[in-house]
Amino acid sequence: MPDRAAERGEKRLPPALILGSDFKALGVARRLGRRGIACTVLDAVPRSAWFSRYTRRRIRWSGSLGDEALLTFLLSSGPTSNLQGAVLFPMQDEAVELISRHHTKLARLYRLTTPPWEVARWALDKRLTYRMAQELEVPAPRTWYPTDEQALLDLDLQFPVIVKPAISVHLQYTLRLKALEARSHAELLSAYRQARTVLEADEILLQELIPGGGQLQYSLGAFCENGQLLYALTARRRRQYPIDYGLGSSFVEAVEVPALYPLAEKLLRFMGASGMIEVEFKLDPRDGLYKLLDINLRPWGWHSLCVACGLDLPYLQYCQATGQTAHPPGPVRYGVRWLRLLTDLPAGLQEIRAGLTSPLAYLRSLLGPTTFSVFSLTDPLPAIGDLLVALLRLSHLQASHPTPISSPPPTSAQETAPPTR
Repeated sequence: MPDRAAERGEKRLPPALILGSDFKALGVARRLGRRGIACTVLDAVPRSAWFSRYTRRRIRWSGSLGDEALLTFLLSSGPTSNLQGAVLFPMQDEAVELISRHHTKLARLYRLTTPPWEVARWALDKRLTYRMAQELEVPAPRTWYPTDEQALLDLDLQFPVIVKPAISVHLQYTLRLKALEARSHAELLSAYRQARTVLEADEILLQELIPGGGQLQYSLGAFCENGQLLYALTARRRRQYPIDYGLGSSFVEAVEVPALYPLAEKLLRFMGASGMIEVEFKLDPRDGLYKLLDINLRPWGWHSLCVACGLDLPYLQYCQATGQTAHPPGPVRYGVRWLRLLTDLPAGLQEIRAGLTSPLAYLRSLLGPTTFSVFSLTDPLPAIGDLLVALLRLSHLQASHPTPISSPPPTSAQETAPPTR
């Protein structure tokens, strides 16, 4: 695609390098691409953003986006390619950790949207996240840190509880789960042993299970600078998939929840956070408190809902990284919903089978102003690519069983040509 700004003699906008090509990456590429910003995506599996008309370059990567090999590639490619000075947008936590731990080196070559490790660690390591919440008197689920099986059995617990990792991706990428539920000491011991097959003992957390499903989960999507919350909106996760411990939201509605603001502001101020950030809570029906679950220092699943509500977070993030002044957004428009149809249909079926909703109620929930995670009439190819990749992944999962992470093969990068249009 020609550089039209250069042809007109205008100053070239710094490009964006997006680490990942899923629907989160697609939301970033569309927002920046529509403003004339050249977007490059890098990923191991071509997903929705790979096929977008707003993606100008594609780099095929074999390996994890958290590998040290990626750091080597970024450091070696920056000085020798037109990626130097690009705004770096990581889409996954492992890439956030890699960039934050090597912030000084990467900041010499790229414009970073990721904070250094001394800030990022409070969000990426749940042990620190819940310690911070305790110090700031922000409500959070009761959490224990057993050092071994005996310490586990010595705890005076009220079931059900969940076993979860301190670093979320360490369980998601091996067992495809966020947490393991236990309703008795026998189940707890079994879940703990299962977690120990992929986690070190000091990485395992035990936490009370807050009653209620995903519909009691609320989030604040924010844009900050040095711990100061500048712009934000709140939303409710109406459905997730799977419905018990969802790997991601499938249906989210922008609703006003004023109680989340002072809680999130305490956390963000303590961290000294900058950029676009999501703070997740769950409403505990037992005491009516919103309790902290998670903090994301990267574009999250439903961030494109913020754009539909008048808050263009990816562009604000880009402007912050490049030192440009962005026009302040107008008032936030509530009542808009975000839908990831690919996972919301199975989530709806699960809720119907569990007696949590009816087919008619599910269909009614889809009525009203809605923005889609992938589908767009002006950019249709990502929806087709997203579906094909999902079908390939499903066939692969059916043909194999999850196994612990092993040493990855040698990693390399290869630039590929854009798909024919």
